[in-house]
Amino acid sequence: MEFLYCILYLMTCGVVIFLLGRIYPRSWFCENHFPYKSHKWESDGQVYRKIGIHKWKTKLPDASVIINKIIPGFMPKKRLDSTGKEKIQTLVKESCVAEFNHFLGAVSGIVCVRIWKKYGFIITIVNALWHIPFILIQRYNRPRLLKTLARMN
Repeated sequence: MEFLYCILYLMTCGVVIFLLGRIYPRSWFCENHFPYKSHKWESDGQVYRKIGIHKWKTKLPDASVIINKIIPGFMPKKRLDSTGKEKIQTLVKESCVAEFNHFLGAVSGIVCVRIWKKYGFIITIVNALWHIPFILIQRYNRPRLLKTLARMN
């Protein structure tokens, strides 16, 4: 039963975090400051190419596609259909929000240790491992978008 409680808790957290992500003021997120700014060791996201992120990032589920099928226009499209400055700036901010939300999602799993004393730590670890690739995708994409934006300016 504790397993089910952990799953229901994580699903509830996911929905709440997602909805909060839609209402956060985008001014809260600054791509040029910690924690969203690329660290030197990330080489503007190029370090992630070494783990093949450019090959597998499109194979992971994208919530914006699923949500927009249910509620059209609810989330900005993640594809660069046009290369306007506003579209790229929107994608940069959305990448910050997505990174923050996935971080919250990863951290929220720690509660499963209290819900299921015997095996909750396993759920916590699996939950964190689920969110890490999505965080890495944001950290890979954002510097590339910022370079494109800089070239346009």
